[in-house]
Amino acid sequence: MSDAHSHGTSHGQPGGHAPGADGINLGKIVVIGLGSLALFAVGILWSYQLMVGRQGEIHAQGLARRPTEIGKPEIGIVDQVPFSIDHRLEVWKAANGKRLSSYGWIDRAKGIAHMPIEQAMDQVIAAPPDIPGEGVPPVARPLPPSGVSTPSGSKTGGAP
Repeated sequence: MSDAHSHGTSHGQPGGHAPGADGINLGKIVVIGLGSLALFAVGILWSYQLMVGRQGEIHAQGLARRPTEIGKPEIGIVDQVPFSIDHRLEVWKAANGKRLSSYGWIDRAKGIAHMPIEQAMDQVIAAPPDIPGEGVPPVARPLPPSGVSTPSGSKTGGAP
């Protein structure tokens, strides 16, 4: 087992080829390389013939008509408008910004209104949280003047 050349090769083996000093058969490598190059060249010629034939079919059919979707601002779910001429966001912001910066009714019958967003955010920040046990307790609301009915139907204020 101490043989330095125990890699599965044996010197002096009859076989019709003469391996080099390191056991590589250079003739087989050259033949395989040339065969690979020839096969690659055949593949190139074949693909070129396929391309030329397909181009001939396309030219025989004539020019393709322009697709009807081209020029539309959106095709499927993909925006096609160049950024430099797309002003849809500015239009949307202007329409919604007008509502967000003014007072108005959402549902007058239910008494739901909207107010400018900046003022609403300032009020939310200034108001203490309404969560029990968190932060500052809510501020008590003043009682209505005497003789005014509350939602429960009882009169408030006055002496007992």
